[in-house]
Amino acid sequence: MKNDHDISVTRAVGRFFGHIWGATTKPVPDDPSEPKKRTQVIASEVQETQGEIENQKVILRRTTIDEVEIVEESVPADHPEG
Repeated sequence: MKNDHDISVTRAVGRFFGHIWGATTKPVPDDPSEPKKRTQVIASEVQETQGEIENQKVILRRTTIDEVEIVEESVPADHPEG
């Protein structure tokens, strides 16, 4: 009877790349010790200018996004509020 040590080279290489693929594509869980963050966009502005460079039409576009990051710090259960 074969055990895990008696697999073919092809199978071993497939497992190896399967582990690498899984490690790089799975999302990383949030660290519970870090405070939760929430982002909110408060303003967005687009400036656009058209011109010509070396007889080619070009468009220069600048986008400015103003965001607010809200950090929600958790209060320990044994800590009285107030």
